[in-house]
Amino acid sequence: MTQQQISKLLDVSDRTLRDWKNNRNRLYTLLENLDYNEVKNRIDVVDLNDEVEFNPQEFSTNLFWQTNNISHQKVYAIISNYLSTLNIDDIKKLCQRFGKNMVKSVLNDKYKSMYKQGFISTNGMDIPLSGKYNQNPIYKQLSGMINDF
Repeated sequence: MTQQQISKLLDVSDRTLRDWKNNRNRLYTLLENLDYNEVKNRIDVVDLNDEVEFNPQEFSTNLFWQTNNISHQKVYAIISNYLSTLNIDDIKKLCQRFGKNMVKSVLNDKYKSMYKQGFISTNGMDIPLSGKYNQNPIYKQLSGMINDF
C-alpha cells in the first residue's frame, strides 16, 4: 500500500506515518507490503467513490429527500451534503462512520473546488470568493468541528 492508502484506511495522519517510517520501520514496511483491496475488505472500510447503505434516521434531517427509506448513496455525496448543514451531531456521525481523514478530505476538496471556480452559485445569484479556501470562516468552523472529534 502507498502512504496515502495507509493513511486513509487506518485514519492515521501523514506525520505519524512519516514517524513510523523512520522510527518503526518494521511496522511501516509491513503496512507498505499489504494489499490495499485485501486490507480494505478485511477491516470493512470504504472509499469516497463507494456506495454504502444510507439510513436517513441516523442524521438530523434527510438531505436525500428522494426517499425516507434506507437507500444506497455515494460516500462522497453523504459527507459533502452533511458538511453543508454545519450540524455538529451530523459531523460527529460522519467522523465516526467514515473517519476524520476522509471527512477532512471531502471538506478540503469541496472548498478547493469552490475557490478554484471563484464563486458560489445560489438560487441564480453568484457570490464571488476571494482569498484562500482555508481562510474561509465556514471552512475554519467545519475544520474545528472535525478536529474536536
